[in-house]
Amino acid sequence: MKSQLAGAAVLWLAASVALAQSVVQPTGIAPRFPTAYKELAQQAQPPSNNWLLDANDDTERFRRLQLVAGGTDIPMWEIAQRYEELYVAIQNNNWEMGVYHWEKVRDRMNTAGMKRPARTQNIERLFLDNGVWTSMHDALTSRDADRMRKQFLAVRQACMACHVAERVAFLNDSSVFARTAAFPR
Repeated sequence: MKSQLAGAAVLWLAASVALAQSVVQPTGIAPRFPTAYKELAQQAQPPSNNWLLDANDDTERFRRLQLVAGGTDIPMWEIAQRYEELYVAIQNNNWEMGVYHWEKVRDRMNTAGMKRPARTQNIERLFLDNGVWTSMHDALTSRDADRMRKQFLAVRQACMACHVAERVAFLNDSSVFARTAAFPR
């Protein structure tokens, strides 16, 4: 299974690299590894656009994929985008779009917990398992605009409470929370 996943990832990345190489012209600058990743110097192959295929073994390939996939920062970035799209969907009475993005938020929350298991308890306790996620979903499917707006603001508070619990309260000063603090009437 592990080698099948690696194979699929390698195939996808190889296709992406091939497409990028056909569009982007080379600069003529000699390739080298980033100095921040000293362990790359252990690679037998010289640096190339085949950054994953050139790795010495599958363990190194998986390490690189894990590095590229990041921690909770990438899923939370997507969550913030979908959170704001949910806000817009509620403003525009586009319930279907709201449900779509809301369900994706749950998926990304679970992905974040998988990547950073120490954050799972707060993700579930403050968001997924305490009724906040379900209440927002129910509000969206009710098509009751006032209920959706009220529940969205409860979701906003849950997100901010999770940031406090995770000791990243500075994220509550993000522009996304400023833009979604209230609904225009």
